[in-house]
This record gives sequence, C-alpha cells and structure tokens, in this order.
Amino acid sequence: MSASLAVQQLVVGALADLPGISGVFDGPAPDAAPPYLTVGADVVTDWSHKSGVGHEHRLTVNVWDAGPGVAGAKRLAGAVEVRLAGLNGEALGHRIVSALLLRSLVLGDAEGWSRGIVDFRIRSVAV
Repeated sequence: MSASLAVQQLVVGALADLPGISGVFDGPAPDAAPPYLTVGADVVTDWSHKSGVGHEHRLTVNVWDAGPGVAGAKRLAGAVEVRLAGLNGEALGHRIVSALLLRSLVLGDAEGWSRGIVDFRIRSVAV
C-alpha cells in the first residue's frame, strides 16, 4: 500500500482528538467551524536501507483559526508539534521510525483568520 497514505492515516489519528478543534480534514474545509486542521500535501522520497524499503515524508499540517490575534493558532500549532513529535505506530504495511519538526510558522490576515503551518519530516519503513 501507499506509504504516503499510511503516514497520513497515522497523523490524522494522532491529531483527531486534539482538544479545541472541530476536526482534521484532508484538504480545504470551507464549511468547517474554526479552529480546525488540514493535512496538506506531502513529498515522499526513497529512504530505503540494506535490509528494507523506507520512505522520508515531508508533511505539512495547517492550523486554521478565526478571531483576534494569532495566539490561538500558536497554541494549536504547539499542540500539533507535541503530538507529531511523539508519532509512532503502523498502518497499511508501514511503520513510523522517526518524526522531526522542521518548522512552524503562524500568519494572520486582515480578515481575522490565522494560519499555522507545521512542517514535519517523518521516516517510515515497510513491514
């Protein structure tokens, strides 16, 4: 099965019960009540080794919030960081080996929306 889909499934599972969000969505969620998360596109490269097949995933989770300021989005981005830093498990024939925060950025706009961008490098191996 797809390593990308396996990692997405594990990421969504790790974030689904995060307090204070209305949901975790696969792409834009125009009708969702803020705050919510979306799992963005990922880039998957080969990370195979002598004894098996592996993949490196560069994955983005977007935090969407509405309201004054960016503090709420920063709080949620921090919670996403904590959850994904401890990511482990197995799905669809792939197991997580490591998860590392690459960057976290929070932006606000004139309409009152805040967007957090949390980028991770996740390595997986086929089992």
